[in-house]
Amino acid sequence: NMAYVRFGEMANTQVVKLKADHLQDWMDDIRDLSVGSKTRVRSTMVQLWKYAIKNDIVLNNYAEHIEVEGIVKKKGKIFTRDEIQTLWNNADDPTVQWILILIYSGMRIGELLIMTSDNIHLDKQYMVGGLKSEAGRDRIIPIHDAIVPLVQKQLGTAKHFIRDKRGRKISYSRALDNFKDTMNKYNLAEHLPHDTRKTAVSLMHSAGIPIETIRVI
Repeated sequence: NMAYVRFGEMANTQVVKLKADHLQDWMDDIRDLSVGSKTRVRSTMVQLWKYAIKNDIVLNNYAEHIEVEGIVKKKGKIFTRDEIQTLWNNADDPTVQWILILIYSGMRIGELLIMTSDNIHLDKQYMVGGLKSEAGRDRIIPIHDAIVPLVQKQLGTAKHFIRDKRGRKISYSRALDNFKDTMNKYNLAEHLPHDTRKTAVSLMHSAGIPIETIRVI
């Protein structure tokens, strides 16, 4: 309802007649809401366009290109060889262990959080997991030689891969906090969680692995 009252004249305009410029001008004219509220309004518009695409009314989601003034996107960057070595030098740290596992597997934090012993096959060095898309689910994820000992240490005899000191599965927000604290601890504060995934792709590319194979992994 909050979003709808902000549609103004667009509320009576056919979706097919609205383009990206119209939506951006509309957002720019909303000046009395906070960045958070404008973001929620934008989210409603994105959902509306997804509905229109699903029902073959439009082809493109122009709403996804709406920029909300005041939001600064963090870009992050890949881990350098020296930074990766810093992590290896501190590999006794349980959080560092799963960060290295992310770097050497290309997995997301969320994927590692739901990983259980049932899906880890150390004898053949692969895991089965994944999220996000149909192609990404239940994919085969190789366990690099370098992280076999880390996987063994991190998992132990527990069911959940990442857990607290009591052996309980931790939340996504807790994992993000642990990541941030660890980056600060080892002077790597500029890194974001997704940088581990970017680094995995970069390392595989440098090793000469075909791009088709990287996509599958």
